Amino acid sequence: MFITLQSIKRNLGLFNLEVFDIIIGTIFVVLFIITFLLKFYTLAIVIIAIGILSLVPVDFSKANRMYRLFLIFIKFMVKDKVYYFYRN
Repeated sequence: MFITLQSIKRNLGLFNLEVFDIIIGTIFVVLFIITFLLKFYTLAIVIIAIGILSLVPVDFSKANRMYRLFLIFIKFMVKDKVYYFYRN
C-alpha cells in the first residue's frame, strides 16, 4: 500500500491557486493600477487582459497556467538554433 500526496506545492483553496500564481497576479494588478493612474487607459486594459489570460488554467495538465506556456514559448523562440542541411 502506498501513501500518495495530492501535491507538494502549496495550494490556496479556490481555483487550485499556488503562491507563485498570486505573485504573478499581483504584478499584473500593480502594473494595471500604475498605468490607469497615469491615464493610459488602453494600455491598462491590455495589461489586465494579459494578466487574466496568463492565469487561465490549461486543460491538458493539472494546475498549469498559461504564463508557463508563454515562458516555454519565449525560451524556444530566443534560444540559438543550429540548422544542418544535408544533400544526398
